[in-house]
Amino acid sequence: MGNHLLTLSLLLVAVCVCVSVITTKLNPKETISDSDFASAIPTEIHGVKILRQPSNTKLAQLGVASWPKSVPFSIPFVTFDYISASLLHWWEGKPSKFPWTFTKTETMYLVEGKVIVNVEGYDNEEEAFEIGKGDVVVFPKDMKVVWKITEAVKKHYSLED
Repeated sequence: MGNHLLTLSLLLVAVCVCVSVITTKLNPKETISDSDFASAIPTEIHGVKILRQPSNTKLAQLGVASWPKSVPFSIPFVTFDYISASLLHWWEGKPSKFPWTFTKTETMYLVEGKVIVNVEGYDNEEEAFEIGKGDVVVFPKDMKVVWKITEAVKKHYSLED
């Protein structure tokens, strides 16, 4: 009887360990994956910092949810003579191509869409790079770019001097 009890106890421990391992593998939120680590390290291309597909935890650390919100603004070419750009924290654009100068450092979170970016001084087609849905991107003050929106964009952004 004692050997049977010991065997059953060892079997129960083995089952518990197996269930724990399987549960951890099936529930990735409980573990830190390589992709979580990689998304915490921004890429820099021609002076533009890009954080590809950051986790919700990283977005919370960056304060994206606390950025001021106002009504979406969707006219791609606007003269800001009568509107303070700092009040416009959402922007939408349809597929188009246009030059842009960042008059302030702009950190953006792309909610939707894709954009091919050419930074002034890196004008060859192969030097362009793509940003898209889920990316957090920082363009420094006074940077000149050409944006080619390939899929309609919605972005939420914050400006700094």
